[in-house]
Amino acid sequence: MMRRLLLGAALLVTWLLLWGEVSVANLLSGLVASAAVVVLVPGLGVPAGHRVRPVGLVCLVGLFVVALARSTYQVVLAVVHPTPERLRAGVVRVRLRSRSSLVGTIVADLVTLTPGTLSLSLDNGVLFVHVLGLGDPEAARADVLRFEQAVLAAIEPLPPAVSR
Repeated sequence: MMRRLLLGAALLVTWLLLWGEVSVANLLSGLVASAAVVVLVPGLGVPAGHRVRPVGLVCLVGLFVVALARSTYQVVLAVVHPTPERLRAGVVRVRLRSRSSLVGTIVADLVTLTPGTLSLSLDNGVLFVHVLGLGDPEAARADVLRFEQAVLAAIEPLPPAVSR
């Protein structure tokens, strides 16, 4: 019950952030939408076999915001003042350390949400990423692995015996 209330609260906050302002209409519509999702969609929340760590989650959000700002600046430079180096693109293969499909999916989503990068494929712990402005493939790999490390600090996969 507590988990569903926390999920509803998180959905409401997300709703208000997406609208960009707190008003009576946005608050009421957010309450209705959040309640509908929590009631009508069973099994929402963290999948079995994982534990959320709040401090790690805050660090993950901070890392993502910094990566978002940095990559947005790089893409703007590539658009405003294109050079061969800034427009060089390539695909980087990254072997993730975790075998959790949830962790891999979150890493792939974070990569895709970051301007200038796009997750192409995730298969058996191998993520293929298209990178705009690819100078050093090892630096691009390190960025993806940094995301994975932050995700693992935020959402910890549990051993099979604990998750049952």
